[in-house]
Amino acid sequence: MDGCGHRGRLPGEHRRPRPPLGELLDRHVLDLVGERVVGGPPHVSLDRTRDPRTRTDQHQPLDPRSERRRERGMQGEPPAHRVPDQREPRRRELGQVAKHRLERDRRSLGRGAVAPDVGRERTIAFPERRDHGVPARAGVREAVEEDDIARHQLRIMTATDTYLLLRAFCDELARCGMEHACTAPGSRCTPIVLSLVREERIRSWSHIDERCAGFFALGAGKHSGRPVAVTCTSGTAAANLAPAVIEARHARVPLIVLTADRPPELREVGAGQTIDQLKLYGDAVKWFFEVGVDEATPAALRFIRTLACRAYWTAVAGPPGPVHLNFPLREPLVLDRPLPLPDDDTGRAGARPYVTCDPGVSGAPAGGTPPSGRIVIVAGSDRDPAAAQELAGFAARNRIPLLADPLSGARRGEAAIAHYDLLLRDAEFGAAHRPEFVIRTGDLPTSKPLRAWLAGLETAQIAFDPDGAWQDPDAVVGMRIKAPYRALLGDRVLDTDGDWFASWRAADDAVAGAIERTLGDELSEPMAARRLGEWLPPDATLFVASSMPIRDVEEFVAGRRDGPRIISNRGANGIDGTVSSAFGARAAADEGPVVLLIGDVALAHDIGGLLAASRLGLALTIVLLNNDGGGIFHFLPVAGETDAFEEHVATPHGLDFSKAAALYGCGFERAHTVAELRAAVEASIAGDGTTIIEVRTDREENLALHRRVAEAALAARRPE
Repeated sequence: MDGCGHRGRLPGEHRRPRPPLGELLDRHVLDLVGERVVGGPPHVSLDRTRDPRTRTDQHQPLDPRSERRRERGMQGEPPAHRVPDQREPRRRELGQVAKHRLERDRRSLGRGAVAPDVGRERTIAFPERRDHGVPARAGVREAVEEDDIARHQLRIMTATDTYLLLRAFCDELARCGMEHACTAPGSRCTPIVLSLVREERIRSWSHIDERCAGFFALGAGKHSGRPVAVTCTSGTAAANLAPAVIEARHARVPLIVLTADRPPELREVGAGQTIDQLKLYGDAVKWFFEVGVDEATPAALRFIRTLACRAYWTAVAGPPGPVHLNFPLREPLVLDRPLPLPDDDTGRAGARPYVTCDPGVSGAPAGGTPPSGRIVIVAGSDRDPAAAQELAGFAARNRIPLLADPLSGARRGEAAIAHYDLLLRDAEFGAAHRPEFVIRTGDLPTSKPLRAWLAGLETAQIAFDPDGAWQDPDAVVGMRIKAPYRALLGDRVLDTDGDWFASWRAADDAVAGAIERTLGDELSEPMAARRLGEWLPPDATLFVASSMPIRDVEEFVAGRRDGPRIISNRGANGIDGTVSSAFGARAAADEGPVVLLIGDVALAHDIGGLLAASRLGLALTIVLLNNDGGGIFHFLPVAGETDAFEEHVATPHGLDFSKAAALYGCGFERAHTVAELRAAVEASIAGDGTTIIEVRTDREENLALHRRVAEAALAARRPE
């Protein structure tokens, strides 16, 4: 402010509110021409004027530069007062002092303007930028018009207004169907947190870490298929939600992110815990909106209800994903006293949402010739378990090989080809089993051999996706249908090649036998994955970490008529937040146990997620495959870079996870045999707490075992 001549001014002196841009000056209150005006008349007129850069007890400016400007012929700033209109009664001194509460939220209104020149009746020109801050507060004994005070009182947002609006917002989320929300502590988010907690139809899960909260919400949304809210305070707390938001967008998980923020007047002025939160997550969210929480008028309450519905239905609509609402909240952030809030009758009768959403019916193209002959179905990750079962039944009825990713939910029944990953590593088998028609559903499977095989086919490929998602990195899909597969195929019976199906079925059975013989009775990483797929009951959920665990599940878990549901964070394929996501799935699971299969690096990465076990009282069975580092990297070419591989890529850590279990109040078991693993898993599932069951392995031995299995599978396909 040095260039404005304000240096040396006493606190509160000579501060004037700015008028709104483009405001016309009210000349009817002025009798003198060429004078300045302030927010209201002073108590008495002055008998002399001073340079505005001086204090009231001085005749010379404190800023010596002002004297030099006067000497150069520059006109000094005229006095910051005006002579009162003779028609104006004197205000009592009390009316000249701004009340503290009004000082806090003072706004620029249409009266009490500051005119640089009132000699001409015209729009006041303002040199200030349009993004200037709010007007300065009135100083002690500075004149403020009493009618200005009255209008401020009508416009100031109170804590009651904030809570009324947020109560309506949360009520509407519950009406739409929200069941779960996650909170993280903070000051600025207090109104949002309290409003969510006090909405009885939404279960609020408390977290101390925003990153854990975000992934917990992700896991709950993935398991339930419904939007889950997550809220946090301002600043870097909001940035910690970014990994979960990104995963939710890529995995098509509905999420509603509610970030608290500083109000506009506290942004870019050095206020603490303040960052730019506008569109913080960029294109990772489907929709962003900054919510103005203002006076709780009936119109504002109706708007906030509509906004809640829009956020919910936008998160659900295809493709599902995250939305971000940013709430700039002013103090006070809590009510002065715990009074009951006034009634709100703006909601729809019968607990209906204020706005419902009809997603419409996606249709498939009419007509055309149905596929026939050598058909193969490739089923990727699908969030609809019922649709997956229908797909498995359709493939079995029509005797079509179903290459089902374990995340599809369709790896069940006679048609499921579980070991396609090993089969398609054989170039001869892949060439001999080229289909005439490929039907693809859901996301692209994890398997690299399967992806490479699909990319090399020259036959027709048609992709069904109810959201119209583009799952074709190799640009080989010839037709895309924005609909579930049943929209085109339904219950019809196709003319297929029975011998073609029998060849696939026999090959898969042969590889399954080779796997069993090669794995033997020793406990290993592939054995743990395969046996969990066999042991877990149909109502169980197996949450699988990225990296090696999900690959072992895809390669080794056999098809079952009634297998457990298998889910994983395969949107962006990261290992972060896996523990928290599994606890979120546990929270959303209505029945049945949840088992987490995870590697040691992924567990170390989200070790804080274990706190949910004791704080939230959630029971989770954690099967830990501990090979002291990143075992997956031994399968990659970088393993040959021996000078840096072990320290910088494999990253051994030497952690004793039994101590981590004790720290976070979890049980701990170490299984050395297959029998011990089964006993520990069954005991944990039957219990009411969280248990870590560790399986110690060696990275080099694990690599060798995978190679032996691949060789055995090839030999089983080519008997001599």
